[in-house]
Amino acid sequence: MSDSIAVLVSLEAVKLFKSGYHCSESVMLAFEKYTDKTFSEDTKRGMSAFVEGVGGSGCICGALNSGIFILSTMGGRLTNEESTKRLERVVKTLHDDFRKEFKSACCRVITKNSSKVFGIGKYNSCNKTVDFVAMRIVELAQEEGWIKPD
Repeated sequence: MSDSIAVLVSLEAVKLFKSGYHCSESVMLAFEKYTDKTFSEDTKRGMSAFVEGVGGSGCICGALNSGIFILSTMGGRLTNEESTKRLERVVKTLHDDFRKEFKSACCRVITKNSSKVFGIGKYNSCNKTVDFVAMRIVELAQEEGWIKPD
């Protein structure tokens, strides 16, 4: 049996992160590689700003930010007459699942606690956040019918 799309996206995202891409970039590039979703060069460039919790500020995790953005590109609205309730539910699920897994959505908190939680040094936990978000956004997008199921 072949690997699921979620597993392929996850493995690729971690590989890209380890090769030097930021967490946010890794998630987007891997998602694009294994799904029908295509992102413009401008959008890909835009993912670079989410490094280390938005420009190094340590706020919301870049991998999580990327996942939220990717889901928004599929479930977002084009006019103010459309509802965002479905998208809000989906990204809240991602956010809540992430916080449950990592005890925070904040990059500085996750990296500070990585030695206590994972027994590893700062930013080594990022492989885990990239893996988690990449896997989870594929699952959520499939559940919503935004991408093809396995």
